[in-house]
Amino acid sequence: MKIIYDENEHMNHHELKLVYHPKNKKLAQLLLKQFTENLGEVELYDEYHNKYYIPLLAIYYFEMVDQKFYAYTEKDVYRISCMKMELLKKRVQDYGFYQINVRTLVNIKHVKTYKIQRGSRRRIVLDNDDILISSRHYKPEFDRLADHLKIEKIHI
Repeated sequence: MKIIYDENEHMNHHELKLVYHPKNKKLAQLLLKQFTENLGEVELYDEYHNKYYIPLLAIYYFEMVDQKFYAYTEKDVYRISCMKMELLKKRVQDYGFYQINVRTLVNIKHVKTYKIQRGSRRRIVLDNDDILISSRHYKPEFDRLADHLKIEKIHI
């Protein structure tokens, strides 16, 4: 089977379009199901209260600020509806999100490097160059995970 992808700047940036031949309809449905199960989606809002369904793969991290959750993508920030940290963590942990401090869940797929600092803190650099700080309480789990995924570790 031949797979072709094509960039189209006139499409909405929240969409992917799957084009198929009628004989491949069943395969296209299976691919769609596989994408939605593996990527996961979350309902987010912009500052004008417009609703978006964003795949979890596009989210770099979630952060709680003043009891409100925000989702950070490569360039945008969205608000997530009212939710407690434990519920959000439970919902996204199977998609590669790990808690690095009391307020932050990071998507491990976007971690470029992390630097070990004094006091057992970790300075985590994402592939969009955002920098997050992990507290020592969450250090052991993140270190094991980073070693397993072979994320570049730098000692300061």
